[in-house]
Amino acid sequence: MRRLTTYLAVAVLVAAPGSLALAQGTGNPIFPEPRDPNTRAGTRGANFLELGVGARAMGMAGGYTALAQDVTALYWNPAGISHISGASAHVSVADLYAGLGIKHVFAGAVMPVGSSGAIGVSYIQLNSGDIERTTAANPEGNDPAFGAVFGWTSTAAELAYGRRLTDRLDIGAGFKFVTEGIDNANATYMGFDIGTQFRTGLYGTTIGAALTNLGTSARFRGPAIERFALDDFRPGATAVEFRTTANPLPTAFRFGVRTDLMGSAEALFTQSGVHRLVASAEILDAIDTDVNYTIGAEYSFSGIVFLRAGKRWVNEANDTGFRTGSYGLSWGGGLSIPLGGGRRIGFDYAYTNMGELNNIQIYSFALGF
Repeated sequence: MRRLTTYLAVAVLVAAPGSLALAQGTGNPIFPEPRDPNTRAGTRGANFLELGVGARAMGMAGGYTALAQDVTALYWNPAGISHISGASAHVSVADLYAGLGIKHVFAGAVMPVGSSGAIGVSYIQLNSGDIERTTAANPEGNDPAFGAVFGWTSTAAELAYGRRLTDRLDIGAGFKFVTEGIDNANATYMGFDIGTQFRTGLYGTTIGAALTNLGTSARFRGPAIERFALDDFRPGATAVEFRTTANPLPTAFRFGVRTDLMGSAEALFTQSGVHRLVASAEILDAIDTDVNYTIGAEYSFSGIVFLRAGKRWVNEANDTGFRTGSYGLSWGGGLSIPLGGGRRIGFDYAYTNMGELNNIQIYSFALGF
């Protein structure tokens, strides 16, 4: 039974990209034909779920599905939390697009359960900051009936469990509750993630796969999309709700590989007790975008000082010539400071170049016991 469960988990994740590609109508998900562009751009709800979390992961451009074995694995690949050996917490804050006031926050905590499992909770919020409110009656703003400003807020709360099935194979799954909207119009979704990691035993290579944001569709409801119409047969006004289109969650499949180039006993090039170099590569096949590719690397000195860099190729088929070679480049670094008794405290930073959207900066704080 245990072996059957393992085979089913791997089979589902391997089959997933073909299913997504079929839904998109794009052909082969790994090597799509240039003449087959994605036809579902802008048709998903809760797109904030596609924004990566954690400065370590984003310093490597998001190539983290096979590498994630910290609290941020709650987002990237829930199988990874099974490797957390003590109570751990993580907070990261991203300043999106160079000072526009858009904040993206992730907070999570993981607790080991038994000898081979762990349970975790996470919370993600995207906040637009203050937006000037205009109405038909006050097109210049400051309508006394509604207030001068409003804000768009998106949130996701998730409960996840990860388990080491064998000394090489891990699986994990999470259930999430998602909301987005403004103060008087919002949508609510429910979804789940599943993931796996497999250690090959060759050159410290791990394969990771995750299918994320499977779930319900939702449409916006609330006073902002209601109007009052006069009824010829009854006195007074009747509330009429305009129907909005129901949008599903942004389902995505991630497949990644990480390899130890330097450091561990299985490293490809050389062993070292001080220096370590890890490389990663990843494919992201989301239902509402073209296939994205990522490469990344992390160097560490004595497990205390870290330097990272990566590159993500995003919607290259839609490039109109304005992008430079630095578009999608990420870099970062961090410190992981031992406090004694198995406790550690970590600080990380990452920077991503987004071309005409300027840059994204992410700051992370982690604590482990």
